[in-house]
Amino acid sequence: MRTVVMATLVGLALSGGLWSRSSASGPHCNAVSFTARLNAGESFAQKVDDLEFKIQPTHDEGFCDGWTFSLDDPHGHDFIYPVNTPLRFNPSQFLGCSYGLTAREGLEMKRNLRFILTEGDYLRLVPLMRNALWPGDSPDPEHAAERYLKAITAVRTGLVRLNTVRFEVSADGLVRSAVFRVDLIAPAGFHFIPALQPYSMTCPATRAQ
Repeated sequence: MRTVVMATLVGLALSGGLWSRSSASGPHCNAVSFTARLNAGESFAQKVDDLEFKIQPTHDEGFCDGWTFSLDDPHGHDFIYPVNTPLRFNPSQFLGCSYGLTAREGLEMKRNLRFILTEGDYLRLVPLMRNALWPGDSPDPEHAAERYLKAITAVRTGLVRLNTVRFEVSADGLVRSAVFRVDLIAPAGFHFIPALQPYSMTCPATRAQ
């Protein structure tokens, strides 16, 4: 699970591109695509390498029906959340209603989110993220947010694209079912499992949103 579930810095904007300007691996990336079909309350998991893409229902978390998604390592650490801003009140990993969005609005949202590529980067970035979230507890409160933003701008990352293919919402706003298309794109040195039939593509210039 995420270290801080949807806790964030309000208003911080991601200033860097999808790939680090100083460490881009070239124009070609590896990518995989798959589809998740879920009824309300169901979950989904797809192993992609050492990481596993998960979609889990939210009805037990105090939110209205829908799902959250993550890209977890074997220890349950989400590799998406730490490199996407804002860090507070961010609906981007919720599939359904959250933070002022209706279920329909949440499901219609197109998502382009960065993800961390290595455990080493995760372990390095998470303390900076925590310092930015709670600067009063950090060793350098005045520069905590700046150091976090600088680090996530520079780190080499992949891209998660998630779009809703179709969905059903009841008249009273409850999610009944949905079909999601997921694309994971990473620098050429990142290898997906063969079962997903990875393909090569030009690395996107689009910034994570």
